[in-house]
Amino acid sequence: MSKALRMRLGLIFFLVIVMYGLVVLKLFKLQVVDAAELSERALYQRLRIDTITPERGDILDRNGKILAESIPTPAVYADPSVIKDPKTTAEKLAPVLEMSEERLYELLTRPGSFVWLTRDLPIGKRSKIENLNLRGIRIVSLPRRYYPEGTLAASTIGIAGIDNQGLEGIEVTYERYLAGEPGVSTVEKDPAGREIPVGFTSKSLPQNGVTLYLTIDAVIQHIAEREIEKAVISSNAKKGILLAMDPKTGEILALAEYPSFDPNNFAEYPLSIRKNWSITESFEPGSTFKVFVAAAAIEEGVINPSTEVFDPPTYTVGDRVIRCASIWGHGHETFLEALERSCNPVFAKLAAEDMDHEVLYKYLRAFGFGQKTGIDFIGEASGILAPVENLSKVSWANIGFGQGIAVTPLQLVTAMSAIANDGYLVTPSLVKSYKENGKIISRDKSNSGRQVISESTANTIKMMLRSVVVNGSGQRAEIAGFPVGGKTGTAQIPVAGGYSEDDMVVSFLGFAPIDDPQIVALVAIFEPQTDSNYGGVLAAPVFKEFTSAALQYTGVRTRVHEGGSIAVPNLTGMTRDMAVKELTKLGLRVNAKGEGAKVSSQEPLPGFFVEPNTTVTLFCALQEQRETPRFIGLSLAEAQSVALSRGINIKINGSKTDGIVASQKPAAGQMLGSDEYVELTIISQ
Repeated sequence: MSKALRMRLGLIFFLVIVMYGLVVLKLFKLQVVDAAELSERALYQRLRIDTITPERGDILDRNGKILAESIPTPAVYADPSVIKDPKTTAEKLAPVLEMSEERLYELLTRPGSFVWLTRDLPIGKRSKIENLNLRGIRIVSLPRRYYPEGTLAASTIGIAGIDNQGLEGIEVTYERYLAGEPGVSTVEKDPAGREIPVGFTSKSLPQNGVTLYLTIDAVIQHIAEREIEKAVISSNAKKGILLAMDPKTGEILALAEYPSFDPNNFAEYPLSIRKNWSITESFEPGSTFKVFVAAAAIEEGVINPSTEVFDPPTYTVGDRVIRCASIWGHGHETFLEALERSCNPVFAKLAAEDMDHEVLYKYLRAFGFGQKTGIDFIGEASGILAPVENLSKVSWANIGFGQGIAVTPLQLVTAMSAIANDGYLVTPSLVKSYKENGKIISRDKSNSGRQVISESTANTIKMMLRSVVVNGSGQRAEIAGFPVGGKTGTAQIPVAGGYSEDDMVVSFLGFAPIDDPQIVALVAIFEPQTDSNYGGVLAAPVFKEFTSAALQYTGVRTRVHEGGSIAVPNLTGMTRDMAVKELTKLGLRVNAKGEGAKVSSQEPLPGFFVEPNTTVTLFCALQEQRETPRFIGLSLAEAQSVALSRGINIKINGSKTDGIVASQKPAAGQMLGSDEYVELTIISQ
């Protein structure tokens, strides 16, 4: 063997040894030095970590009626990594999903193993997709927010997005309570995506969101929405608000706004419609604000109801001329008469000249103007009350009759509640209680409020507001059996350089019954187009219709009329025994006819005044009982056919044109009276 050959062989041997050594070193590094790290990385490659979505909490009215809930909705996704023929898949799937083939093809050919095709699949199409048996196309159920009462209290409840997260209203204000806490599922899987039988598994369960009970009563809310809608439409107005509160607790009983929107299809409505104007927007109140100027003046001893004042045709302060509604003025009158007639010059002079400005400012702040009320609702406005040092004598004259200051409807109702509540201002609220882990927990009830004016002054203002309704501009607000106190308002809308001569906000702010106020309510109608754009003409009757129905619904006893006669209450729907007790308490006799358990009609009709010991006839017809059929799963047309054939009344929630019945109340098999109805919730197909 030549020397050259031996050198080549030696070199080759050396290189083999070196390479072998490098391999050994690499193996040592992988199996010893980096073993722990690589083992951990391998484990994580095999682990599939998924978030377990909690159930979003329901929103109910104060009596447990569901206003917002989450229902399972089919959603379709694709795994492009396993789809062999995306073109054919797109052709078959496009008609069902109502998407273009081009768009579907683009989704099905994306890199990765997951892409959403739709997250809101109509229930009726689920079986169609399943029957196609397409590789890589899967259907899951996702929670979708559903509002069974449609537009009812929509701007208060708010909306939730496609990911079931709160976006507006109570939904976003209480997001951290409603959303709950997600859980986590960890499973070890092989490269094919199959669970390894002896692999690592771990699961932490989600904590579902709490159920909120609002202070709103769905029935009172419905009454409020019905009345404000009628008022806005009949007066050809831009919008309207009806806000009602319990003055003792601050609980909002109804918050109605028109026009409204359907939160199930909120994307079809602009933000301006979805806003909660009563809380997030402010306006110049006009004459309803005189109530609080009067309260401050009486509390400070500057004036009293019998003080003689002078109401001229005009009152000039600086460069501002303030006119009386009467071209001649009202001349000499009492302060009570000035409130009854809503005399602007009297209140302008009272605020600008007769009262210490810093003292008056203190009272206005104490009533809550120029600051948030503290209600549990995101986006509350503060209104506008300039710092006292920035207010001139002209400014104070304007404030005296409700101009040059901006308030929210909620601030007005809260301030009036202080007068109705013997001078104590409470914090308004929209959530009454919540349910967590099956237990209902009431919110803190320590809402006794802070004293703004004395009980004596509050009673004086109540008397004056009662006189406004009996003798003054608020006569159309009077309710038979429920004496009302309140104040009308007719305010010009500010525009660039002054005030509009044509556009008005007309309102009525009041409470009833006067001796023990149960409801404080504001009716405000914006920019009505009638021949009589006055609060006493347009807003006061709306207050009357709403408050009368609400008080009767809540069971507040009617009061004896001043003349000694008694207003007959509405007894329809009451049990025979309850109706007899109610009439007996009022000092009326009873003649019950019929064998039924409930009152079907009565004579005299509700609201009529009768003398004590008058006999009221109750007609108690027998109700035919029948078994409630099963409607769930039927199409809308089928459900209507079944109801018609069996003489059953139904109420439709949700789609009123197409779909299937998702739920029913009462349940199938329960007995149903002839005057009762079955409530069906329809989900579109």
